[in-house]
Amino acid sequence: ITCGSNSRGPKGFITSPNYPVQYDNNAHCVWVITALDNRKVSHIYFLSFCFLSCYVLSFYHSELSQVIKLAFEEFDLERGYDTLTVGDGGKIGEARRVLYVLTGSSVPDLIVSMSNQMWLHLQSDDTIGSQGFKATYEEIDKGGCGDPGIPAYGIRTGERFLHGDMLTFECQAAFELVGERMISCQQNNQWSGNKPSCVCKMPFKNA
Repeated sequence: ITCGSNSRGPKGFITSPNYPVQYDNNAHCVWVITALDNRKVSHIYFLSFCFLSCYVLSFYHSELSQVIKLAFEEFDLERGYDTLTVGDGGKIGEARRVLYVLTGSSVPDLIVSMSNQMWLHLQSDDTIGSQGFKATYEEIDKGGCGDPGIPAYGIRTGERFLHGDMLTFECQAAFELVGERMISCQQNNQWSGNKPSCVCKMPFKNA
């Protein structure tokens, strides 16, 4: 079964075929997401006046590339047999462009492309299927990793998501942190670790 679409920003959503009902067997679906405006141009003028009407005019010009942020709301593929490959621009399926190969029922963390284009390739086998996935996409300025969110019952320190920025997580009372306490935004637009979770502490049993 062939399916998929070509989408352009600034934002939207993608679902597997038939979602929220089980996707088809032998599915080969490709979605391509492209930023509407892959370069935003900014201009800043500096005007300095001197005595007797002389002046100096300075001009600054910069181009800010747009990248794609992908966030999954639901995810359930037959583990090990059905996969969703997420790639960064270029030729679809090209190994060096692959960012992630996803399978199973764990909701993936935020994914940010390095170029103005991202593609998704769903492949299923000829047997058991699952519910599939739902994801939202959005254009963001290059140079950041996007908001990874705050875990339920958690607290986050840090509100910036640009290259080099760090976020620290902790949990509310009666909960303990599972995962990385601190993550940083890397040059490849990905966080150094996944968003942690907060789980209820197991009560101590009386001896």
